[in-house]
Amino acid sequence: MIDPTKKEIYVEGGRGPGEISQLTVRFVLPQAGAFGRDKNVPMAEAGAATVTYRKDGQLIDGETVSVETATGLVDQATRDAAAAQGRLALAGQQQRDEQAEVQAKLAALACQVCGGRTFDEQTSREDSQWGYTTFRMKMLICNRCGFVMHFALGRSMFVPG
Repeated sequence: MIDPTKKEIYVEGGRGPGEISQLTVRFVLPQAGAFGRDKNVPMAEAGAATVTYRKDGQLIDGETVSVETATGLVDQATRDAAAAQGRLALAGQQQRDEQAEVQAKLAALACQVCGGRTFDEQTSREDSQWGYTTFRMKMLICNRCGFVMHFALGRSMFVPG
């Protein structure tokens, strides 16, 4: 519910497809101010609203709409913000799950040569033959026999992947 005494409302919204972001609503009386300008008034007294927002990469700037349309946009932007928070929480949970899976796999990792389970961990950067691509790697060095296992730490722009 929107407070009818507010003259201006800002909602961050969401950034997904079809979502409204950075919504600013100013409640006005059209041409009631000095020199025929719109007068900023509380929502309860407003005859219209000026809205500015982004939707699908497009900036809608200074559009005059009815108060009902403006409140609908505020409701939609509020729902979009909640959806964006949900997506953010889900992404964080997925990242934590992936980290837990990696930790579980690392705990079960054994040296391919001697079966040892203790490793020295190092990071490495290896350039390609002509220097156009850099490969980042995590190296696990077996403390028992010295065997080195290489693991990629992501892709470079020249490595498909």
